[in-house]
Amino acid sequence: MKQIVTKKLGLNLLFLMLFSLSVYAQESKYRKPVVVVDYFDKSSEISTSDCEVARNAIVASLSKYPRIRVIDVETEASIDEETKRRLKEEALADELARSGQMKQLGADYIVEGHISKLEVQRDQDSKGNVAYDGELAYTIKVVSTEEGTVAYSNNYTASVSSRKTNAEARTDALKKAGISCGLIESVFPLNGTLIDTDYTEKKGKMKTCYVNLGSLHGVEEGMFLDVKSVTNIAGRSVYEEVGVLKIEKVLAEDLSECSVVSNGKELLKEIKEYTKQKTINEAEAKPLLVSSRCDTGNLFKDLIHIFK
Repeated sequence: MKQIVTKKLGLNLLFLMLFSLSVYAQESKYRKPVVVVDYFDKSSEISTSDCEVARNAIVASLSKYPRIRVIDVETEASIDEETKRRLKEEALADELARSGQMKQLGADYIVEGHISKLEVQRDQDSKGNVAYDGELAYTIKVVSTEEGTVAYSNNYTASVSSRKTNAEARTDALKKAGISCGLIESVFPLNGTLIDTDYTEKKGKMKTCYVNLGSLHGVEEGMFLDVKSVTNIAGRSVYEEVGVLKIEKVLAEDLSECSVVSNGKELLKEIKEYTKQKTINEAEAKPLLVSSRCDTGNLFKDLIHIFK
């Protein structure tokens, strides 16, 4: 019995290796989106140096996401000084002109910013202790160089409290600037499919599975994925959420192992139905799609899953 189980596991691993090789040619063409962080503009009361501190913090925040390639227009060695000078000029303030210039530099998207407010408030308690609170307000906009259109725009605030000095409150508020996961998922989502040929189940529920996303795409362990089924209704593709997965281990450029966070019963039913449909008409069968998300939105489900 032990020998049979070992052989089965060996065949499963062999299949996964062959699966990776079969799609390697296609996946190797995948290119991460190139994002250029442009120079920011600011309100008149904001100093140039303060604006640059906030911009550097946002560059660092974007760089935490391996699914995109971030280029800082100020420090990128391949951008010559003349180009940098032109990018700072009002003549290129036009959105289409800037998009065209950035596209020549290889950018898929431009991150633009406006620092609108930086305030520090002095507080004193009943014992005479003085503390300073700082607040920064700014707008981030992502522009597609392909169409020259705004792909995302949002207003942000960053605040700190109980700092010892006015300068400390200002600097810490500036350094706290960053972008949200919502921006990343809105503009740079990761999309793939759930592999139907290898998964584990227990008590009628899917427990673990594999997806065709990996290191090549910037997948990280701990990332959550929505799973959706696709059906054709009235000539249109209709997507229905089936469950949530969590990346447990990145195995290859295009392969990751996942645990099932929610709706294991529904996932098992849908994957078996897809396998069945493939045997009937593979061309018409629709695989389960996966897409990245910020979080599960339900901490209770995560905790329950841990103890299952």
